[in-house]
Amino acid sequence: MFTRLMGPLARLARHADVTAVVYGLAILFWGFVTWHTLQWRISQALFGVIVLGFALTVYCLETIAEAFEEGEQRRLGLLTLSLAIGIVTTGYIVLNFQELQTVRVGYSTTIDYVIAAAFIASIIYLTYDAYGLGFASMIVAVIIYSQFGSLFPGWLSHAGLSYERGLEVGMLGIQGVYGDLTQVMGTMVAPFLLLAGLIRLFGGFGLIIRLSFWVSQYVKSGIAQMAVISSMLIGSINGSALANTSITGSFTIPVLKSTGIKKQQAAAIESVASTGGQIMPPVMGVAAFLMADILARPLIDIFIAAAVPALIFYLTIVISVYQIDRQSDVDVSVDRQNLVERVPELGKWIDTDGQNRSTVYTVLEVTQFVLPLVVLFYYLAYVQTTVMRAGMYASGVMVLTGCVFTVFDNYYADDSSLQASGRDAIEKLADGMYDGLHTLAPLTIVVAAIGLLVDTLFTTGLPATLSFALIDLSGGIMAILLILTMILCIILGMGMPTSASYLVVALLVAPNLIQFGIPELSAHFFVLYFAILAAITPPIAPAIVIASAIAESNFWKSCLEAIKISMPVFALPFAFVYNPSLVTDSPSLNTLWAAIFVVIGVFVLSYGLNSTRPFPVLTRINRRVALVGSQVFFTVVGILIIAVPK
Repeated sequence: MFTRLMGPLARLARHADVTAVVYGLAILFWGFVTWHTLQWRISQALFGVIVLGFALTVYCLETIAEAFEEGEQRRLGLLTLSLAIGIVTTGYIVLNFQELQTVRVGYSTTIDYVIAAAFIASIIYLTYDAYGLGFASMIVAVIIYSQFGSLFPGWLSHAGLSYERGLEVGMLGIQGVYGDLTQVMGTMVAPFLLLAGLIRLFGGFGLIIRLSFWVSQYVKSGIAQMAVISSMLIGSINGSALANTSITGSFTIPVLKSTGIKKQQAAAIESVASTGGQIMPPVMGVAAFLMADILARPLIDIFIAAAVPALIFYLTIVISVYQIDRQSDVDVSVDRQNLVERVPELGKWIDTDGQNRSTVYTVLEVTQFVLPLVVLFYYLAYVQTTVMRAGMYASGVMVLTGCVFTVFDNYYADDSSLQASGRDAIEKLADGMYDGLHTLAPLTIVVAAIGLLVDTLFTTGLPATLSFALIDLSGGIMAILLILTMILCIILGMGMPTSASYLVVALLVAPNLIQFGIPELSAHFFVLYFAILAAITPPIAPAIVIASAIAESNFWKSCLEAIKISMPVFALPFAFVYNPSLVTDSPSLNTLWAAIFVVIGVFVLSYGLNSTRPFPVLTRINRRVALVGSQVFFTVVGILIIAVPK
C-alpha cells in the first residue's frame, strides 16, 4: 500500500525530469554557498544543517529516479520516505534552531525526539543505500553498544546511554549528524568539490590526458607511465579511488593491454595509481580538509606536509611499473592516432585533428586551469583567509577563465557563432555546478553518519579504552603498536570511501600513536595512508574489483600484482614515524636526506618484488631457489632502508 502511494510521486519526479530539478538545486545551492562565503550571516552550525538538507534531497531525488527506472518498489518507498523525513527535519531544525541552541539545552520535547529518531534512521538507511551493508551495520552496532553497554564484558562494559541521551548526542544537541564533521563538509570540502567539478567539465581531464600522453613519448615505458600520470593528476582533482579507477581505467587499462602488458598487471597498475591520487595535493580525497580541521592547522600546512610523501608514493609506482614494463613485450611505437583507433574511449579526450594547434592556444588552454590554482594558493598561503573563501574565490576565477576560453575555443578556433559559444560556456558551467553537488551529496551523508558514530562512541568512552588496550597489547614496543594500528586501519577502511575511512581511523586510532609520543602529522599520515590502501587490500579491495572488471582479469591475480606494485607504499608510512621530517610543514635538509634514502629503499624493495633475475652465483645451486633468495634479500634490505631512522 505504501509503495503504491509513493509510485505517483516517483513518476511525477521522472516526468518533471529529475536531472533538471537537480540542476536547479545545484544553482540554488552554490548561490547560497557564495552568499554565505561573502556575507557570513548565519552560524557555521546552521550552515551545516542546510548543507546536509541539500545533500540528502539531491541524493534522494537522483536515487528515486533510478529506483523507479529499475522497478525497485521497496527501495523506491524507503527513498521517498527518507526524502520526506529529510525535508521536514531540515525545515524544523532551521525554524527552531535558536531555541534548540539556547533554550532547550539538555532536554527536548516529544516531537523533537520523534523527528530525531526518524532522521537518524533515514541517515543510516541512505548510508546503506550509498555504501552498502558493511558501514551501515557498523553504525547500528555502535548505537546498540551505546544503549546496552552494561551487557558487554570486560573493558567493553559501560553504563549505557538512555534513549533520550542518545538522540541528544546523535542530533538534537547540534552534534552527531549535525556536528563538526558535517560543518566541515560545507565550509571546507564543498568549495573544492565545486572547483573540481568546474575543472573537469571545462576540459581539465582532457588536458591532463594529453599532457600524460606527451610525457609518455619522452619517457621509457612511457605508455604504462601514461596511466600512472593521468591517474595521479585526475585523482588529485577527483579525490576518490573508485571514481578515479572508473574514469581513467576506462581508457588506461585498454591502452596498457593493447601494448602487451598482461591484463592483471594493467588492472593492478590502474587501481594502485588511482588510489594514490587521494594523497596528492591540492584535493587529497577530501582528507586534507578533514585533517586540517581535526588538527586545527592551516590547510596550506597539510598540503606542504603531504607533498614529499605523495611524490615518493608516485615515484614508487613509477619504479614498479618500469620493472614490469622491462619484463613485458610492450609495443612502444604507438602514436596518438593509433591509440585512438585501438581504444575509441580515448577519442573524447585526445583531439587527433587538433594536435598541431598553435602554442598560443595551448598556453591559453593551460592558463585557464593554472590561474584558479594560483588564486587558491595565494589566498591560502599569503592572505591566509578561510578555506571556504579561498575555494570559492578560486572557483569564481575558474568560472571566468573557463567561460572565456570556451567562447574563444568555439568562436575563434572552431568557427562557431558567438551565441552558440556562449551557450556552450553556460552549459559547461551548469554541468560543473551539478557535478560538484552530485559528488558532495553522498559524501556529506556518509560523513554525517560518521559524525553520529564518532560522537556516540566518544560518549561511551570506548576510544580512550581502546587506546590503552592497544598500547598494552603492544607491550610498549612501537613497531608492534604500528603493525597493530596498520591492521586496524585497513580493516576499518575496507569498502569505505577515503573520507569516511580516514575520519574513523583519525578519531579512533591516531590518538593512540600521538599518546605514544609520535608527532601529530606523522600519526595522521600513518593512518591516512593505510586507510587509503584498504581500497587495494584483499579480500574486499573495491578499486581492484572495478579495475579487474574493466580489464576482464582474475580478481585474485590482479590483487597479487597490485600488492607487488604497492608493497613499497605499505612500508612508506613506517618511514613517516621513524623519520618525522618527511611529513612536516617546514621542510629542511633533513627532509631531503630522508627522502633520498627512502627512494633508494623503494627502488631496492621494488626490484626485489618484481625482478626475475637471481644472483648469478646462486644459480649454480638451483635457479628457483636463487630467485627466491634474491627477492627475499632485496625485499628485506629495501624495508630496512625505508623504515630505519636516518
